[in-house]
Amino acid sequence: MRPVPRRRPPTRSSPAGPLVFVLLVVALVAVLVGQGQAAMGDAVVQLVSERDTLLRQGPIRALVASRVGPETDLAADPNGAMRSFDVNKGETAATVARRLEDERLIRSSLAFLLVVYDAGKEDQVQAGLHRISPAMTPREIAEALTRNKGREEQVTLRIIEGWRITQIAEEVNKIFPTIGKDTFLKAAVVGKRTQPSLAGLDAATPLEGFLYPDTYFFKPDATVETVISTLLDTFESRAGTTLRTAAAQQRREVYDIVKLASIVEREARDRRESKTIAGVYANRLTRGMKLDADPTIQYAVGEWRELLLADLENMSPYNTYKVAGLPPTPISSPGLAALEGAATPEKHDYLYFVADPKTGTHLFAKTLDEQEANRVKVGNK
Repeated sequence: MRPVPRRRPPTRSSPAGPLVFVLLVVALVAVLVGQGQAAMGDAVVQLVSERDTLLRQGPIRALVASRVGPETDLAADPNGAMRSFDVNKGETAATVARRLEDERLIRSSLAFLLVVYDAGKEDQVQAGLHRISPAMTPREIAEALTRNKGREEQVTLRIIEGWRITQIAEEVNKIFPTIGKDTFLKAAVVGKRTQPSLAGLDAATPLEGFLYPDTYFFKPDATVETVISTLLDTFESRAGTTLRTAAAQQRREVYDIVKLASIVEREARDRRESKTIAGVYANRLTRGMKLDADPTIQYAVGEWRELLLADLENMSPYNTYKVAGLPPTPISSPGLAALEGAATPEKHDYLYFVADPKTGTHLFAKTLDEQEANRVKVGNK
């Protein structure tokens, strides 16, 4: 009697095999009936929504990326506050993704899953309490949730692109209760600091715009000086050389580039538009036009909210509808895309832009007539 052969244990990718075959059949049928790539993309997205493990297949990730790729770097709410998010032990990446979308921390659960699978971290979502925000992109949230925390004595400080210095002070106080908000703000001035990007600034100048937005890891007993110096040094290492080179070539001040970058950061929800938006403001400055930048007025009124007509009459030096030129100081903490955009604005003839609320991207115009037509297109009448 012949021995019964031992069955090989299933491999990790085996469940995807039949589904991939089904997927290919669906795609072929779609092509045969004339629906083409659009239908194939819909079929892929539908299957992956039901079976996220399909994302382990490179070709499938590529197809999904063609549909939801831009969502991976798009925040659900640029004005969103930091809040706690608890990952339960044993939760899968798919479950976490759905909860993130349900709690409106991200716009697309599939975008989050695409990031973690692309990085090979789908099994590395860390259980525990996390501090995240809808102002973070799915890519940034994925990084925060999948990082191996290592030693328990470290605490995480996340500074969001576009935050003003008071928001940073509030978050520092939450992470380090011994550092009061007023204590942080009092310490966050140029003072005797020697970072090259601060050269020429008065000692009393607040560090608005120079506290680099990123994820930081500190010991729980870190001092206010340690926190501020770390944020400043990161700004210097990431953007200092770029800014100083651009300032020298264009005969501008680094401080003015940071001012412009801080406005671009608040406007460019899609960071791929940073250079284009910076180019619009550069064109306006060259022509002596007012910037007409909503974020500067929001900074003046103290809230990142939709403006009222009365706000436009605010007699503040930050009201760029009334005062020509750049505002007196930066208005937020710009990220690298905004800083690079302000340092080397795109050269074009656009003078206007309007946001499409459905996509978060902008329509650009060279004339007022084009701008008004774009406003109608996006429903901003």
